[in-house]
Amino acid sequence: MEKLGINWGLLIAQLFNVIFLVWLLGQFLYKPILNMLSERTRRVQDSLSAADQVKQQLANAKKDYEAELIKARQEAAKIVTQAQDRAKSQEAEIIAQARREADRIRDEARTTASQERDTLLSDAKGKIAELVTLTATRVLGAELQAKGHEKLIAESLAALDRRN
Repeated sequence: MEKLGINWGLLIAQLFNVIFLVWLLGQFLYKPILNMLSERTRRVQDSLSAADQVKQQLANAKKDYEAELIKARQEAAKIVTQAQDRAKSQEAEIIAQARREADRIRDEARTTASQERDTLLSDAKGKIAELVTLTATRVLGAELQAKGHEKLIAESLAALDRRN
C-alpha cells in the first residue's frame, strides 16, 4: 500500500489519535454536556410540574372560593328570609295587639256610653216625675178652672224645653 501513498505507521497513529480524541471528548465534553442538558431538562420538567401543581392549586382555590361564595350567598338569603319571617310575625303581633287595644277602647266607650245613657235616663225620669208631679198639681189646681187646662199643658211643655 505504499504504492498508494499510505503510511501504515502514520495511519495507525492518526487512527489512535482520533479514537483517543473521541474518547476524551466523550468523557470530558460530551458526557458533561449531556448531563447538563439532562439536568436542564429535569429542571424544566420540574418547573412545568410545579406550574401544573400551582395551576391545579389555583383551580382548587377558585372552586373553594366559589363554594364559599355560594355558601355565603345562601347564608345571606337564609338571614334575609329569617328577618322577613320575624318582621311578618312582629307585624302580625302588632296588628293583633292593636286590634285588642281597639276592642278594649270600643268596650270602654260602650260602657261609658251605657253609663251616660243610664245617667241621662235616670235624670230624665226624675225630671219627668217632677214635671208629672208639677203638672198634676197644676191640673188639680186648674180643674177648678176649665180654661186653664190647655194653658197648663202649654206651660209645662215650655218649662220642659227651658230645662233641656
